[in-house]
Amino acid sequence: MGHNGLPMQYGLAFICLAFHLVCGDVSYSVLEEMKRGSVIGNIAKELGLDLGRLSARKARVDTEDNNVQYCGVNLNTGDLIVQERIDREGLCARKASCVLKQELVLENPLELHRFTLRIQDINDNSPQFKEDSLRIEIQESAVKGARFLLGEAHDADIGENAVQGYSLQQNDHFKLDVNTKAGGRKYCELVLEKELDREDTREIMLLLTAFDGGSPQRSGTVAIHVTVLDANDNVPVFSQTVYKASLPENSPLDTLVITVSATDADEGVNGEVTYGFDHVSDENDNVFSLNPKSGEVRVAGAIDYEKVSSYDMQISAKDGLGLVSYTTLMIEITDINDNAPVIYLKSLSNPIAENVSPGTEVGIINVQDRDSENNRQVRCSIQQNVPFKLVPSIKNYYSLVTTGQLDRELVSDYN
Repeated sequence: MGHNGLPMQYGLAFICLAFHLVCGDVSYSVLEEMKRGSVIGNIAKELGLDLGRLSARKARVDTEDNNVQYCGVNLNTGDLIVQERIDREGLCARKASCVLKQELVLENPLELHRFTLRIQDINDNSPQFKEDSLRIEIQESAVKGARFLLGEAHDADIGENAVQGYSLQQNDHFKLDVNTKAGGRKYCELVLEKELDREDTREIMLLLTAFDGGSPQRSGTVAIHVTVLDANDNVPVFSQTVYKASLPENSPLDTLVITVSATDADEGVNGEVTYGFDHVSDENDNVFSLNPKSGEVRVAGAIDYEKVSSYDMQISAKDGLGLVSYTTLMIEITDINDNAPVIYLKSLSNPIAENVSPGTEVGIINVQDRDSENNRQVRCSIQQNVPFKLVPSIKNYYSLVTTGQLDRELVSDYN
């Protein structure tokens, strides 16, 4: 009996482990801001699961890093439903593709199905300018065709729902020229069509409108206050069109990141350069400070690679009478091993009968580490001299299985 029984027990354990497989990925396209309870799709039907056993097998949705669960599964219908608010801009900012990786976990036996939610943008944000009004000072000697950069409006949406164009209020002196940057963002310039005469007109008020391509269309406006004056004929010039820096996460407050520099050929107040952030998005707000006089960029808030791995900012240099030029600052954040592995006990059969066969699965353990690449690789082990072992299963899941016969009269419990 002993010789015949042992191979069968190991055979059963092998069959049990063989079913611990990750099945093919399923992908769903989901509009952001769908109401809680909205049906995304029937995942049970898509995966060919037995609807009647979903509850018994404790079917549930897990996220890969145990963060917010944006969807859940209806155990009665097999429907995948929206469980938490899904805000594409909050999750993915301006990334063209916004994908949430989720996992459907079933037990007895352990089964894992990966699926992805591809979050689609809706036009829920309007174009916005950094300020309510723009002040531009133009010398009366400016020639016809002179250009004056107005910068750009920003829209948290992407694609057609982002800024598509600008329009300028009808006036006697200026027209609008709309251009596209390398990344596809649109900006505009005022173009002088009729020379200015300060003795005739000292101030001009214009209204600039930015509009997106969504349906219904959204727009935002900014007032342009043009002051006509003499003698400031040089724009500040940055030493680089793009500044790049690298910064470890968790860098202390006041750490110097980089110093930007612009020069102005004018003298006196016309040559005094002041630096400022042209636009800081919500995820960058209060993370960095910029000294308006020295151009030093320093750490002003928490730097966490797991939340934001890079920053892209526009910096302006303005001289004493308002002529402005711009540069781009790109900061890459490097990962450090600042997160300890976290162990999650996903399932535990307790109590267990003393007569269970060796190789019986009694628990499921999941180990997570929020760091990246090598810093998130984990190894898992349990104490020696106990009749249990950890069996690596799927990805970062482990099965806790018995390795020998249990005897309650000898040992009644294990820690």
